[in-house]
Amino acid sequence: MLDVCLDNFASEEQLAAFNDDGYLIVENALPPDLVARLNVVIDRIDAEEREQQGLGPHQMMTKFGTILADVLFLELLDYPTTFPLVCDILGWNIQHYISHLIMYPPAPPGAERVRKGAGWHQDGGQPIPDMERPHPRLSLKVAFWFSDVSDPDKGALRIIPGSHKLDELPARSDPDGDPDGAMHVLVQPGTAVLFDRRMWHSRGWNYSDETRKVLFLGYSYRWLRGLDYNLMPPELLRTCDPIRRQLLGDGVDIKGWWQPTEGDVPLKQWLRKHRGDEYVA
Repeated sequence: MLDVCLDNFASEEQLAAFNDDGYLIVENALPPDLVARLNVVIDRIDAEEREQQGLGPHQMMTKFGTILADVLFLELLDYPTTFPLVCDILGWNIQHYISHLIMYPPAPPGAERVRKGAGWHQDGGQPIPDMERPHPRLSLKVAFWFSDVSDPDKGALRIIPGSHKLDELPARSDPDGDPDGAMHVLVQPGTAVLFDRRMWHSRGWNYSDETRKVLFLGYSYRWLRGLDYNLMPPELLRTCDPIRRQLLGDGVDIKGWWQPTEGDVPLKQWLRKHRGDEYVA
């Protein structure tokens, strides 16, 4: 963990905004040089996956387990502009549980324009029907943007602020439009958007001339199973410091996921040292 993280913990205003609205936008979260380097990697993965999956030039490519595709992605796990915010929201007993790359090319020429977003949903899978309501906060995602989505026609993420507190999708005043309260998240490359997985959201349509590129990294409590994996490769874990190993699902033994020891959660020790005992109580 870099001490530069200490400059980027959440303010009271940011925590209140996330609790009330369900999201935070971090502009310039990634510097242009890192965005450029990651775009090279992302474009390579996209080309490989399109060939393997047999996808056409206008079809959307999605890849789970992306963090295993290149070591450069590991830098994003504990990136100093975003990870301190994750800690402030979820605490110290956390892990990475999903990495999901989405490459969404422009719609084919002449495609009919659709007004409302595609597939409004909450993330979460089977826990959504299994748990009692209202649902507790179990996880959040950080969306790292690698393309310009400053215009709604570029496939911008659509969200409904405050809807993480709702178990049902808000009503539509206009039956041909998005649910009431919906908005586009319009951002530049290098921006990160943190959002509560309970938030109702959807993908906008891409009628531009460039591919929409976004990588989602999910963080959850350690007692949940990872969505991408059960165990990370030992050779990868050996290259990581203790906190990254925690984030990648490593631990002392199986009991540590139920009642963590000091060895299971080095992040707790780091936060205690730099933030005090009350922070990790």
